[in-house]
Amino acid sequence: MSERQATSRYWRGCLVLVWLTAAAAAGAAASDAPEIPRIITHDNTEASGKLEDGVLTLRLEIREGEWHPDADDGPGMPVFAFAEEGKNPSIPGPMIRVPQGTRIKVSLKNTLVFFPVFLHGLNQRPGKDEAIKIAPGVTQEVTFLAGEPGTYYYWANTGADVPVDSRQGWDTQLDGAFIVDAPGTRNEDRVMIIGLWYAWVVPFDFNRGYHQFLTINGKSWPHTTRLSYEMGETIHWRVINASVGVHPMHLHGSYFQVESSGDAEVDTGYAEGDRRSVVTELMPEGHTMAVSWKPSHAGNWIFHCHLADHFGEDNARQVSEVMGLPVEKTEHHQGMGMAGLVVGIQIKPASSASAIPALGAPARKLELVVARSTGEPETRHQIELSLSDGNNVSNTAAGSELGPTIVLHRDETTEITVVNRLTTPTAIHWHGIELESYYDGVVDLGGDSRQVTPRIEPGTSFVARMTPPRAGTFIYHTHWHDMDQLTKGLYGALIVLEPGEKYDAEHDRVFVVSRGGADIFYSPMLVNGMERPLGSELRAGERYRLRFINITPADDGTQIVLAAAGKAVVWTPVAKDGAELPMRYRKDCEAKLKFGAGETYDFVFRPEKMGKLELQTSFIELHTNVPITVLEGKEAVAERR
Repeated sequence: MSERQATSRYWRGCLVLVWLTAAAAAGAAASDAPEIPRIITHDNTEASGKLEDGVLTLRLEIREGEWHPDADDGPGMPVFAFAEEGKNPSIPGPMIRVPQGTRIKVSLKNTLVFFPVFLHGLNQRPGKDEAIKIAPGVTQEVTFLAGEPGTYYYWANTGADVPVDSRQGWDTQLDGAFIVDAPGTRNEDRVMIIGLWYAWVVPFDFNRGYHQFLTINGKSWPHTTRLSYEMGETIHWRVINASVGVHPMHLHGSYFQVESSGDAEVDTGYAEGDRRSVVTELMPEGHTMAVSWKPSHAGNWIFHCHLADHFGEDNARQVSEVMGLPVEKTEHHQGMGMAGLVVGIQIKPASSASAIPALGAPARKLELVVARSTGEPETRHQIELSLSDGNNVSNTAAGSELGPTIVLHRDETTEITVVNRLTTPTAIHWHGIELESYYDGVVDLGGDSRQVTPRIEPGTSFVARMTPPRAGTFIYHTHWHDMDQLTKGLYGALIVLEPGEKYDAEHDRVFVVSRGGADIFYSPMLVNGMERPLGSELRAGERYRLRFINITPADDGTQIVLAAAGKAVVWTPVAKDGAELPMRYRKDCEAKLKFGAGETYDFVFRPEKMGKLELQTSFIELHTNVPITVLEGKEAVAERR
């Protein structure tokens, strides 16, 4: 969330609070008011309304209800939600799904006593977002053609009309999927709506009185629906971020192709050769995407937001805290240590698979030791990593919080023994690597019924085996969901090269963006583990590969600019998340990048002349700059001699 958005929400919240206070006073005497209905949650598997002779008729209401985002028998809280007439309100709202060419007739009744409703999204696609204002107690009817095929949604505000990314907490669940299918091509896809309910007690202070519920189709992990597929199956998803937050959505163990992207009003499809293959996709507020993927390995996997506070286990206690109920203390990692924006996925093995898949004999054996830093106790840097590759040993550099770079080769089977010398358990996720689920690092979930990924207890070790099927830029990082481990150095770059290729540190530069703490507004931004990064040198006329990795805990849009005299230079994007980009993306462009936690990007850069450059990184008001000096090219130096 940007500072602008936070400020906007706060002042609008003050205005709505006045209305709520008046409403509460007016209703104080109504002690005999009926109990509010229970809100149901659903998975967008059934279309709502009646479709007959090319016309869909749907009667909707906006009502208050009691929502249970965790277990059905867990604590609930009142929010506003859409309801189909005669049925319980639901989160998400009733799904509108029709073939292209359908005429849609929708009526919406505003059952709220004090608030007008501002309805968005009931119009032909592509379209222009225009709100329909509905006064308290009034029913409004609208008729329109469905329009072009795509993934869309409808949504509403109460009290005051604001953009979708600035809705108040009680309005954040007022949305529903609107899917238009091309004639005769209805896919058996899964529609997921991301939700984020929030409330401030102290404005802009995430540490005192801030609460949030993060859901997919109205439920928070581990209560989200577990998806199940067969190996070899092509899986289709439509993901709708109708929430007030940005979400870098990460799939473990496999790549997915982005088939289309858009928002509530427009959806842009991509031809097969133009689709990006990614493992993490940054979804801004209000955006949508349609994706497809084929599992690379059987086992249990997850699809989740990579922002640490959006899938941390503290989310499981939020409803109880908001409602003033007792909060039970649970052991760390109960429910796999996660809550919030997480979907569990089971990939069933082929019917002939009766044993745990065996990898070939490892060509290489590495050891990664995770230990407490031997530095001064008052320093922030408290985790030190040591990587042994035969007789070669590399460590977290002095003054840095970045672990040593691990370099592997495509199609080379490798064993990495992780040794835990901390006083707490840990787990390592090999982010972006297609490997067996058991080695992926998701404790108590990874693997399958034959073996389940264990936590790495203090004083023990775990052997991760992998045979990377592609060259590219990846990440290794803690998956213990411990903010302390993530912000004190348990991460690093993982580079996979082509067979026989040697790592050329001179022309292959890695820039890892991270944070020196968990506070989104104040913890320092680090580049390669340092708040004040060391300068570097390039040579004019030579070709460089620049690899960028974002492993910040909660930065939803870190900005990077490579500039000369304050003006962006030119570079060429070549890869994302370790996968080569389609040719339509591989064009010279301004050296600017905005990427979220869990994303990696590769660029080719060739400085044309000697001089000074600066790699500028920023998020909100935080800035970290890397000075770069471009020297005379080696060929020019040789010619002069």
